[in-house]
Amino acid sequence: MKAVIEESILRIYALIVKEFLTILKDKSSRVILFAPIIVQCFIFGYGASYHLEHVPYALYCQDNSKEAFSLLMKIKHTPKFEQIAVCDDMHCLTDKIDSQEALLGIYIPENFSKTKNIDILTDARNTASANTAASYVTQIIDENNSKNSILNFRYLFNPNNYTRYTILIGMCLGLSVIQVLLLSALSVCREKEDGTYDMMLMTPSKTYELLLGKAIAPVAIATVQSIILILICNFYFAIEIKGDVFSLLCLIVLFDLAIVGLGLAISTLCKTTMQALISGFSCCLVLILTSGLLTSIDGMPDWFRIIAKMNPVHYGIYAIWNIYLEGKSIFDILDLLIPLAVLGVITFSIAAYLFRHRIDN
Repeated sequence: MKAVIEESILRIYALIVKEFLTILKDKSSRVILFAPIIVQCFIFGYGASYHLEHVPYALYCQDNSKEAFSLLMKIKHTPKFEQIAVCDDMHCLTDKIDSQEALLGIYIPENFSKTKNIDILTDARNTASANTAASYVTQIIDENNSKNSILNFRYLFNPNNYTRYTILIGMCLGLSVIQVLLLSALSVCREKEDGTYDMMLMTPSKTYELLLGKAIAPVAIATVQSIILILICNFYFAIEIKGDVFSLLCLIVLFDLAIVGLGLAISTLCKTTMQALISGFSCCLVLILTSGLLTSIDGMPDWFRIIAKMNPVHYGIYAIWNIYLEGKSIFDILDLLIPLAVLGVITFSIAAYLFRHRIDN
């Protein structure tokens, strides 16, 4: 029995070495594996933000009261706001928004001192920017109208309320989805096109050994990539790791193992590398968009939320937020890790069935 286990381990080891050599032997491939991931990290770090640093607005005011003047001064002296035009009619106000010179149009009617009514026009061609700008104005108006109370906002786990914190940390796993899926999805197809697939099947390796040999290399590479991205987040973007490193590493490995089954299933079903490439990218897009990383699943319809919760990336993203930002341990988030592990077993089982089915046929 011991000899059988040792032989099995040796065969798996040989397959793992073969996969690493196939992936890493080409110098250009080595650059492609890591350079784009690091570049994307900086792009998401600086470019992926729902906050606005510049809010150009046009003003049309018909009220000369002190209340209107006080409000306009508060808006004008807010650092993010830039008054680009003072209009004499509504046509001018809407024209500034139509031409995209102004993101906001503020209309104060002549009876403002009595009614306190204000019309805010926003350029909703970009709904995220429109909603954010409108919320800035709303906060200023609320503070101006609030004379007997003071509102103090506290942003837990993200003191400065930076979008970068959630998106960039989530992308430490989100970007590894792309690598795991593509590397595993291309593995079998590459063998078929190179003519080595039949030779691989002639080896004494069993189905599970072939699967493990092809799964471990993408998982190892994606794990290293995730660690690099976490180091960039911590040391370059100064997003402090609240949880322990061991919990992060366990989550990354478990997450990559849960995703690799999907890639192997795609690789088994596709006949060419082009089919695998297109299928892998399509799958990546669906997984990331339904994970809750870029848009909250609370904004989805009830029936679609059920679909989103069948997505392993959803549990991985929320788990890394819990560990990295909240400081929770691996044992505190078992409610997220158990579904992730179950989905990983399901996807790997499907990949094993498809792989065995193709071999038998």
